[in-house]
Parts: sequence; structure tokens; C-alpha cells
Amino acid sequence: MTDIYINDIGTALGSLREQNDAQSLGQAEADCLRIVDKTGIRSRPVAAEHEYSSDLACTATNALLTETGTVATDVGALLVCTQTPDHLIPGVSSRVHGRLGFPKSCFVLDINQGCSGFVIGTQVMTNWLRATGGSGILVNADTYSKLVRPHDLTTRVIFGDAATATMLSTRRGGFRVVHCRSFADGSGYDAFVARGSALRNDQHQQAGIYMDGPGILNFALQAVPDAITQTLADVNRSLGDIRMVLFHQANRFIIGQLAKKLKLAKEQTPCNYSDLGNTVSASIPLLLKEQMNQLQPGDLVLTVGFGVGLSWGAALLERVKD
Repeated sequence: MTDIYINDIGTALGSLREQNDAQSLGQAEADCLRIVDKTGIRSRPVAAEHEYSSDLACTATNALLTETGTVATDVGALLVCTQTPDHLIPGVSSRVHGRLGFPKSCFVLDINQGCSGFVIGTQVMTNWLRATGGSGILVNADTYSKLVRPHDLTTRVIFGDAATATMLSTRRGGFRVVHCRSFADGSGYDAFVARGSALRNDQHQQAGIYMDGPGILNFALQAVPDAITQTLADVNRSLGDIRMVLFHQANRFIIGQLAKKLKLAKEQTPCNYSDLGNTVSASIPLLLKEQMNQLQPGDLVLTVGFGVGLSWGAALLERVKD
């Protein structure tokens, strides 16, 4: 089977920044301190009024092309994962393709996934590259701030706007994709919904994101450990073999509970939510980019996504010599 590698990652953040403090949220200082203490999130990047997912996607992709010395016309596939497209039709991938000059022969596709989107996107791109060879770019981009109801502090204080662009190819360097597994449970459809965001008329409900926080927590604590066990068992590995577990950066409480349940040491689970918040499907590649230089050839990294859908999954990566 052809080996596929994650070679590098380009990043982009919303151009504004919102603090989780009394002045920004219009709440009592004591309440804001409790929010920060529980979530671990002090501030978040937020897209400007006329800044959209495609803008962040193009910025991150441009950064990746520059960092890797790649010409857009040499890329064979462009996969964009977003739940906040500029328009329902056409997809954000078409916008990125047109703006940056990808070739007409490029395979172009949008997928609608949330916080599991990096793992699922990696699985899709890896399988495509194994069939065709060459290289492809996986973009993860969302501007959830445009869907959040301003007075809903269960969501506003958590989500940040960001994008990443990940180069995957048959060229050795960065991380080898060892194995991917993804899972779904559509019976949890209503646990996280953006009401009034598309064609269905959600009468009597204000447009915006509605999240069943306790339900999502219970789902994550039940589903994620089992998914990790299954993913590692597929390749005859155990958690003791893993140098780092990079969880989707939901918030401090959920990650802390997962780490406790899995008996993971603090140094095994680096986090960056403090000043980024939950950046949806971009959260794992943002963290992976930060940790690249901390890892040695041979180190195994498990990336774990979970969220809306309900959907979840894990991708096992091996750091290789560049």
C-alpha cells in the first residue's frame, strides 16, 4: 500500500480578537472568570464583518504553497472541509480553486464536517492519493462566529475562526499517515444544530447554533475512548506507544475529562485553546503544526476529532525525517 504523508500545514486566523472578559461579553467579571476557568479559553480569533471562510481558506492555502515552494497548478486535489460556506452553492473549494489558480484537472470537493473534519478529511484525501498518486491539499476553514447567537454564552465564549491548509502527498516528509478510522451516529443530529442556516424553516427559533453541551460531553466520554482503542488495535498498537494525543480543542473541561479517563499524562496531551478557542475542524491541524518541531522521527501521534453529526474519528501519524 502506498505511503501518504502530511508534509506541512499553512494557517490563518480571523483578523479580529475577542476576549472572554466583562467588557467584551457584557457580563459580570466574576461570571467571566468562571467561564475562563472552566473552558480554559481567554480569547478567540474572530472574522471581521466582511471576512468569510473562503478568505481564511485562501490565506492558509497561500501560506502553505509559499512554505512548501509549491505551485498551485501542480496540485492534483483540493478538498475543503467547512460548515460555514460563503454560499450554499457553490462550494468554498470552487472559490479557492478559482482565486489561487489550481488546474482544471484538479479534483475539487467540499465536505460538510465539524470538529471531526480533519480526521475524516485526512482519511478521504489519503484514500484518493493512494489511488492516484501525486499531491493534494486539505483545507479546514470555519467562521462559526457568524452563526453564534451573541447572547448564548454556551457557544460564543468557545468558538474561534480559523483555517488551515494541509499538504498531503506521496513525498516522504513530515508525518506518515499510518491509519485512519471514522465513526458516525446520526441519531445525535439534534445535539448540535445551526437553526435557520439553510433551507429548513426552523420556526419559533432564533437563527444560530444550538448545542446540547451535556449531551456532547457524554457522547465524547463514551465514544472517543472506544474509537481510540479500535484505531490502535487495527495496527497492533497501544496508548503506551503514543508520544502525543492531539485532541480536538473543544475546551479545557472536555479534554481534561478525556485525558483522565484514558490515564494520559499532561505532557501527552498538549493544548492551545487558551487564545484560539475551539476552531472546529482547524483545531487539530493548528495544534499539529505547533508540535511538529517537538517531535522526533519515529514518534507516534494520535489525532482525535469528535463533534457535530454526531461524528468522530482518529488518525495515527508517525513523525518521519524530513
